[in-house]
Amino acid sequence: MKEHVVGIDIGGTKLATVVADKTGHILGKVRKPTHSEKGPEYAIGLLFDMVREVVSQVGLEQTSISAIGVSCGGPLDTKTGIVYSPPNLPGWDALPLKALLESEFQVPVIIENDANASALAEFRFGGGRGYSAVLYMTMSTGIGGGIVIDGQVYHGANDSAGEVGHQILLPNGPRCGCGKRGCLEALCSGPAIARRAQAALQKEQKGGKSPTALLTLTDGRIEAIKSEHVLAAARTGDALALELVQETAYYMGWGIANLVNILNPDIVLLGTIAVAAGDLLLDPIRETVSNFAMTRPAEAVHIAPAELGDALGDLAAVALVV
Repeated sequence: MKEHVVGIDIGGTKLATVVADKTGHILGKVRKPTHSEKGPEYAIGLLFDMVREVVSQVGLEQTSISAIGVSCGGPLDTKTGIVYSPPNLPGWDALPLKALLESEFQVPVIIENDANASALAEFRFGGGRGYSAVLYMTMSTGIGGGIVIDGQVYHGANDSAGEVGHQILLPNGPRCGCGKRGCLEALCSGPAIARRAQAALQKEQKGGKSPTALLTLTDGRIEAIKSEHVLAAARTGDALALELVQETAYYMGWGIANLVNILNPDIVLLGTIAVAAGDLLLDPIRETVSNFAMTRPAEAVHIAPAELGDALGDLAAVALVV
């Protein structure tokens, strides 16, 4: 009887394959660099080898695998399993990933956008357990998201739902990677927080103000400041860093309030930067959501840190097929 599944996590810098049992317990893992500059043929061949390696690693036969789940950056078509030119995977142009894997291993393959797969993993294994309407948002290099309703990912008309980071808050705000201005991502992603910190420090220096803890953490180099430095300085009570955290929480809370009004979720799970920051960021986000969202959906929603941490990528792929 086939009691095991394979999960594949595809990123621009690394590939990972795991074997799990039907409860989602990870039994083995193989991780290797993507070498995206070598193109899709190299990566697909490497993935084939990695699937065989991880299955063998845990003492199984390939015939014991019932399905393969794949978490991959989009855009992609979940029905056909075709991947369309992800920004971090050059050459992956209309790549029939599902068909290639099914032909090679003769088992069903489910392919999902990594943010949606992460949302499903949090729903099944993490902070979303026990809730019926779950919104997952990651705060990292970008701001992405996934919506799970009654155990199903909401995809929208053409697999484009969940682009929570590209709601526009400031029409004349900073330029976003998507080409628009003033998106939530352009205000609250890791690079956006760093950019705002650098601009604030340059302004303070011109005004002759004394250095802050932010500069101490980077040996006086403004250009080296990252979002983690802002959080570290805020924890020491640094005034400028605390101001930046409050500003970030204001914009995040504003964006989440919009989504709470539209989706009426039971819980909003925030990943990455929000997990690292904890209540330093989450408490003012909760306050802003309470102030901006309509009363009934605001009363119903919980806002909490995502729970899966470093295991998220592996469990995202597994969640698709267990």
